[in-house]
Amino acid sequence: MLSTMVLPRLGAALAAAGLAGAALAGCSFNVSTGVSVSKTDLEKDISARLEKAGQKPQTVTCKDDLQGEVGKTTRCEVVLSTDNSFEPVVTVTKVDGATVSYDMTPALSKAQLEKGVSGLLAKASNVTVDSVSCDGGLEGKEGTETHCDVTVAGVTSKRTVVVTKIEGLMLYFNVLPVLEKAQVESSLLDQLATQLGSRPDSATCTGDLEGKVGNSITCTVVAGPETQDFALTVSDVNGDRIDFNYKPAA
Repeated sequence: MLSTMVLPRLGAALAAAGLAGAALAGCSFNVSTGVSVSKTDLEKDISARLEKAGQKPQTVTCKDDLQGEVGKTTRCEVVLSTDNSFEPVVTVTKVDGATVSYDMTPALSKAQLEKGVSGLLAKASNVTVDSVSCDGGLEGKEGTETHCDVTVAGVTSKRTVVVTKIEGLMLYFNVLPVLEKAQVESSLLDQLATQLGSRPDSATCTGDLEGKVGNSITCTVVAGPETQDFALTVSDVNGDRIDFNYKPAA
């Protein structure tokens, strides 16, 4: 049995890139005093390396000094343009005398992700996005995800943001549609009413249904004295449309 749900038109499975290049992997900095890199020196070093790689930043702002101890980290906000900023994590990989070596991995802060999702959806769907509120930022690790509430024309819809690929400091992610729990319950009751000729009393699902093929949840349907569990599985996602199959749970 197949059901279809169409969300408010915002677009789905949208790809975006967090910018800069791979040229900053495996960098070293010579310190003159102590075994740490001051945030001012780190900002200058990152800025110079990015410029050399063809990505001259408008600003680089590091939160703290980088302590010269393997595994120590700090974050630096890199602004390439008004629409393009990211917040890589700087990690010490080696300390050899006065030389501190570090790697950088991509990441987006909460504010950067919200701005990126807003711009991406507006461009892809030709809509004006009122607001975007995400649960947090996005770390540069494939499979990492967070949720964002997107409001368009006063209507708020949930979206899942998933990191799909990392290439150096390039961070690629998809923005997926989400059917919220109440939407799934209502849709299932509608489908069962059409199939059975009468609407069951209630449906209670285990959670939201993310618009990714293969994702599944369980819903418990009550009709008079009878109770039946149904397994719902996403079968197709096409733009804003989510198709799912439902059948009695084993």
